[in-house]
Amino acid sequence: MIRSFILAVGAGVFGTLAIAQTAAPPAAEGGTQTTYDPTRFLETMVNYRRLALTCEGTLPGSPLADSDEISAFFQTLGMAEPRAIDAQLQRLTKKLVRAQAASICAERLAEGAVIYGESARVYTQNKPDAWPAAPRISAGPWCASVTCAELSF
Repeated sequence: MIRSFILAVGAGVFGTLAIAQTAAPPAAEGGTQTTYDPTRFLETMVNYRRLALTCEGTLPGSPLADSDEISAFFQTLGMAEPRAIDAQLQRLTKKLVRAQAASICAERLAEGAVIYGESARVYTQNKPDAWPAAPRISAGPWCASVTCAELSF
């Protein structure tokens, strides 16, 4: 469901921006021109924001505030930001003690930030000039220790 939503958002957002783009890169000699597909970038961005929203109350910092530029990205495009949560992760974090839940959230956010960073780099290198810049995120550290053992119940 999220994938189809992201594809729909991507098609609407970048389809409009592609129409506005007037200068296209030259086609390869004897080949056809390729257009950058931002689907992976959008997926990783929305997935990171979903993790940030899901883990907001679990971590001592604010992953939501540290990824506010994602919200601004959608506002720049005149679109509502997708505000989904990871229901499975949320159920898990509610069953665990806070230190365990925070450790899981911190680990998933760190992994998501690495994946997002790579797709943002590719997006930045390949996007037409008319498209907005990739949002910056801050990926922690969320806890003083790797296991978040310092957090109380």
